[in-house]
Amino acid sequence: MRKRICSSLFALLLLVGMLCSPSYASSKQKLDYLALGDSLAAGQTPNKGIDKGYADFLAQQLDEVQLLGSFDKRFAVPGYTTTNVLEDIQNNVSKPDLSGKEANIQKMIADAEIITIDAGANDLLKEIKVDFSKGTLQYDPEKLKAAITTVGTNTVQIINQIRELNSNAKIYVMGYYNPFPNLSKEQTTQLLQLLQLLNTTIQEATEKFGAIYVATAEEFNVHAKDYLPNPVDIHPNKDGYLVIANSFWKSFKNNGQTISFKDTVPSWAADEVIYLAQKGIIAGYDNGKFGANDLIQRVHSGLLIKRSIIFDDTIAPDPNYKDVNKNTYGYTTIAKLTEKGIFSGNNGFFYPTHSLTRGEMAKILVEAFHLKGSLQHTFNDVNKHWANEYIMILQANQITQGYPDGSFKPNEKITRAEFSTMLARMMNTDFRTK
Repeated sequence: MRKRICSSLFALLLLVGMLCSPSYASSKQKLDYLALGDSLAAGQTPNKGIDKGYADFLAQQLDEVQLLGSFDKRFAVPGYTTTNVLEDIQNNVSKPDLSGKEANIQKMIADAEIITIDAGANDLLKEIKVDFSKGTLQYDPEKLKAAITTVGTNTVQIINQIRELNSNAKIYVMGYYNPFPNLSKEQTTQLLQLLQLLNTTIQEATEKFGAIYVATAEEFNVHAKDYLPNPVDIHPNKDGYLVIANSFWKSFKNNGQTISFKDTVPSWAADEVIYLAQKGIIAGYDNGKFGANDLIQRVHSGLLIKRSIIFDDTIAPDPNYKDVNKNTYGYTTIAKLTEKGIFSGNNGFFYPTHSLTRGEMAKILVEAFHLKGSLQHTFNDVNKHWANEYIMILQANQITQGYPDGSFKPNEKITRAEFSTMLARMMNTDFRTK
C-alpha cells in the first residue's frame, strides 16, 4: 500500500511539473537559415581568418530558442559586391559545404525560411583609398555616387530574384557601420555622410519588396574602436559581431509561428506576449495555457533574458552560489548572466526558485540591455529603495509608467504577463509607453 501511495504521489508531482514548467510545443516549425553576402556574413576576423560572424551567432540564437532547422553560409564570400551576390543567384552557382557536399544557391534560397544579406560595402571600398598613417581617405565623388546607385539597383534585383524563388522567406538586409573609426574628425564626418547615403539606399531598396532593413550603425559606432581592434582592417572582433547579430535578432519578426493559448492573455500584454512567443523567447505551459498571472521565478527570468540577447558562446565560470550547482535547473544561464553582471546573489545565495520582484526586474533589464537614462523618476515609493537608479532608467526610457497611484511597488512580485511586456519593450521600441 505504501509503495502504491508513493507511486501515485510521484505521478502527481510529475504532472504538476509538466503543467508548471514553461516549455516549447513540439509542433514548432524549424527554420532553415541561409546567409548571403560578403566577409561579414562569412565571419572574417580582424586578422583575415574565418571564424564565427554575426550569421553564426544568429544561428546559435535560433538554436537556443529551439527554432533552428539548418544553417548555411557557404555563399557568403569575402570581397563580394552586390554584383557578385546577384550573379551567383542568376547563374545558380553550386558550392560545397565543409563536408564537400554540393548544393546550388537557388535550391537553398527556395528551401529557406530566413535569409540574411549583407552586401554593398565592397562596392564602395573599391572606390575609396584610405591612408591609415594620416587618417585620411580619397575618392572620386562621381564614381562613388555611381557605386551607391549600383548598390541600390542590385539590391532591388537580389530581393526580386529571391522573391521569385521563394515568396514566403523572411529577408533581412544589413545596413553598415563606420569601418574606419580612427580617421580625423573632418574625414569621419565625410565618411559618416557617405555611410548614411549608402544605408539609406540599401534601406529604400530593401523595403520595396517587403524585406526588412537592419540598422547596425547606431549600436556599433558608439564603441567602434573597441569592436575594430585592427586599425587597418574593417572586420569586427567577436564583440562587434555580437552587436551586429543582436541588431538582427531584435529585427526578427514572426518566424513562421502561429501563437495561441487556451487561456486569456490580458489585452494590455497581448501584443508583447505574441511578439516574444513568435521569436521563441517565451512559451506557454504543456497544458496549452500561458498563465499570465503566474509569478515568474528568478531562474525563469534569466532564461528569458538569455533567449532575448545573443551572448558569446564561451562557458561561464561557476558563479559560486551556495544554493546553485551544475545540476541546478538553468545553471548555465545563471552562470552566464552572473558573469555578465546581470545577476547577483544575496549573502552568497541566488534563490533561483524565488519569485522575481519588480525592483529586481528593473536591475536585470537595465544591466542586460546596457540601458542608460537620467530623467528623474516620478514614483512616490522608490527614493530609498536599492533599485532606485534602475527604476529611474526604466522610466526615462518609457519601459514603465508604474501604477495609477504614482507608485512603482518595487517589492511586489512580478507576473509572467508583466515581465513579458517589460522585456518586449526592451527589445522593440514600438512597444514603449508614450
